[in-house]
Amino acid sequence: MADISSLGELRPVEQLDLANYADNKEFAALPKAGRYTVQAPDSFSSASFSRTRNGDLSAQVDPTIVGPTNAGFKLRFVKVSAKPFQRGGVTVSQLGDYLRATGFRGRLSDEQAQADAVESTVNSTYQVDVDWSAYNKDTGYSLEGMERFPSDGNGGHLPFCEDPNAKDEHGNPVRLRANVNVTRYVPASA
Repeated sequence: MADISSLGELRPVEQLDLANYADNKEFAALPKAGRYTVQAPDSFSSASFSRTRNGDLSAQVDPTIVGPTNAGFKLRFVKVSAKPFQRGGVTVSQLGDYLRATGFRGRLSDEQAQADAVESTVNSTYQVDVDWSAYNKDTGYSLEGMERFPSDGNGGHLPFCEDPNAKDEHGNPVRLRANVNVTRYVPASA
């Protein structure tokens, strides 16, 4: 039996019930680039809303994939901005694209109405196109598109790439993890 008396006084131990234990989950593979049905969060809070550097309203809408594959995978750090721009001579925004994808219709004339509209999308399902990207803020190196990531040798792609402009402490290229990004909100049928 191990003698741990030489460790000195230990803090009290909380009992572990290994018969009723929360094991580590397996690593969830990144969704491949493509179209997915996702579900909006089950709630939004005031922390879900912020301002962009330019002062435009921004909403964090982190959806969860519900199909056709990768169900349960949560897309993180997904923000939509209300910054207006022109598309086909019409004023649009990322926030507007998000709302159209969730089926929301109507006119929004102020920021509070936009925030209320986003909040009304709780648990809505909608479709998005996703793809991979990687970025190193220290070197500015970026890689966009799953197809540009290294092959895994089995017809797929590795969920990381190497930054040719940076080395780790052993002189090896720095590995950058792929992130899954929403590239397009698919408008819901009218």
